[in-house]
Amino acid sequence: MSITLKLENNKELNVNRGTTLADVIKLIGGATDHSILAAFVNNKMRELTSILDHNAEVRFVGLNTHDGIRVYQRSASFILIKALFDLCPEAKIKILHPIANGLYAEITGSPEIGPKFIKDLETHMRDIVAKDLPFTREELPIAKAIEEFKATGKDDKARLLSYRNAATASVYELDGQVNYFYGYLAPTTGYIQQFSLAPYDNGIILHLPTVHNPNRLVRGKKSKKLYEVFKETLRWRQILEVEDVGMLNEVVRNERYTEFVLISEAFHEKKIAQIADSIAKKRDTRVVLLSGPSASGKTTFTKRLAIQLSINGFKPLLVSMDDYFLDRDKTPKGPNGQHDFESPLAINVELFRQNMQSIIEGKPTELPKYDFKTGTGGMSGKIITPNEKSIILIEGIHGLNPLFSADLPKQSIFKIYVSPLTEVPLDSHNRIPTTDTRILRRIIRDHQFRNYSASETILRFPSVREGESRHVFPYQEEADVFFNTALIYEFAALKTIVEPVLQKVPQDSFAYAEALRLQKFLSYFLPIPVDVVPRHSILREFLGGSSFRY
Repeated sequence: MSITLKLENNKELNVNRGTTLADVIKLIGGATDHSILAAFVNNKMRELTSILDHNAEVRFVGLNTHDGIRVYQRSASFILIKALFDLCPEAKIKILHPIANGLYAEITGSPEIGPKFIKDLETHMRDIVAKDLPFTREELPIAKAIEEFKATGKDDKARLLSYRNAATASVYELDGQVNYFYGYLAPTTGYIQQFSLAPYDNGIILHLPTVHNPNRLVRGKKSKKLYEVFKETLRWRQILEVEDVGMLNEVVRNERYTEFVLISEAFHEKKIAQIADSIAKKRDTRVVLLSGPSASGKTTFTKRLAIQLSINGFKPLLVSMDDYFLDRDKTPKGPNGQHDFESPLAINVELFRQNMQSIIEGKPTELPKYDFKTGTGGMSGKIITPNEKSIILIEGIHGLNPLFSADLPKQSIFKIYVSPLTEVPLDSHNRIPTTDTRILRRIIRDHQFRNYSASETILRFPSVREGESRHVFPYQEEADVFFNTALIYEFAALKTIVEPVLQKVPQDSFAYAEALRLQKFLSYFLPIPVDVVPRHSILREFLGGSSFRY
């Protein structure tokens, strides 16, 4: 019996019931270079080995999408883990965070990580790829999966699964090596053709393709400042004795979360105070520029920094870069013909520079005001007269772009990059992407304060990320300091608020698969009451109930 598949571009295809997604790719003359890694079937993500038994809409997932990149990263990580086990069975590996267009990992219990070791490891990974071995998925009863992981020394995975409210766990096997991953893998190792290994600090970087360079490896610049923030975050986790989500769930289960939340927030407060002290030591500082991607908590951070600067004797004044927007009819347009509000050229650069120069020189300066309803700007009538105690805090996504500060005296400017660089991984092999933190924060904020549905936020987020890739991330190294706005406990606090919003995403929406993925992700966390989140917390910018006015 045949079934009908609706493909992209309104094409239809009749196939026999029982046909796999991989077979469909062959039937339509699809890519033979393994650039397609998965598919959406009726807006649910499926592996290419999945069997089709009913009429469906099918959209294939390639390396030019974030979903495809996630599949590729997980599959490459498993190959790395397997190769390390084959060469050095007693070694342990932690895949920690992204850096330089790759994943940074630390290896313990192995020979010295020198050039020969890394070369041998990469060579063996390529041998595994050449054999085109299958990634075999099996649904195991959750109790059996936990038992198996305990028996093989993977206690972190056993901990993680022990708190899941599910009957089964999807366990993957690669040539005798068993593992658990949050999300799907490629059909075989042969799909993972592009990768390389390089040494970095105490570990290695697994370089991989990116959305912007899906067909070749482009090694990004190694961000020393960003890496130091990740190291600091790791130290905080060690102090709190929470190395993964399973350990966090133990804190929640034992009802120790109130003190845990307060200590987590104390780390933030201490770091903000240290940043304020650094600014104070630069006696010529008159302007602080703050930048970071969407949903980073920049506004709350700025307000908390202002308090700490006041303690240092400053008179802070908060200014939004948004007030320097050009009138809407003068805003540049992107390739799609729509106004590009993410572009730095959407800002009145000349007026901004003039105002900053005037402030630094201590001259009376009138600030502008932008009306988002009419799409027009003008002068606010608010005039500031800086003195030796004045300091201006300016928040905006373009704050670190040299275009806005190139002509200003460097000694008068202090730059800060703000972003939620995820605090805690699911387990040793399953990190949590920074973007998951930001999209969950944004879904809550948009729903509560902007009357947007989760579908609208999810569908808009790719364009937000594209704008950040062009206008925010390239300038993060311009910062004098980085501040990590993530909190170790935050997913447990966001869970009960965001889950009902995600559940309202209809199945016929292209946002449905992402909503399901996020719901599954949240299922790994035990919830904590929102009431324990302090009123000054950065999370209150999204949850509501903040001590600050926005």
